[in-house]
Amino acid sequence: MDFQITDSAKEVLCNKMDENQFIQLSFDRGSCDIVNNIYEMKVINKRPNDAYEKILTIDNIEFLVNNDFEEVYDNQLVIDYLNGSFIFKNKNQIFNNKIGLRYV
Repeated sequence: MDFQITDSAKEVLCNKMDENQFIQLSFDRGSCDIVNNIYEMKVINKRPNDAYEKILTIDNIEFLVNNDFEEVYDNQLVIDYLNGSFIFKNKNQIFNNKIGLRYV
């Protein structure tokens, strides 16, 4: 998977979490690409992943995602940070979401 985190997003993520935490990305699985939006991004304490989940490590940041995460985003996702929100995009589109980071 071509998963990238821009420098501005890395800076925010690395300053908001420690080595005992990871980022959980939750998305709505829909019938077409336009509804496959990440709707929640939260920092949680590390735990074993469930059978339907896996952990992706990108630039030393761990993400907890659903097993079909790569397929949903056509094996490409860029996480950017602009004007106080995270923005998600791939080669086909910028997803219609600007979300913050929640702590659980």
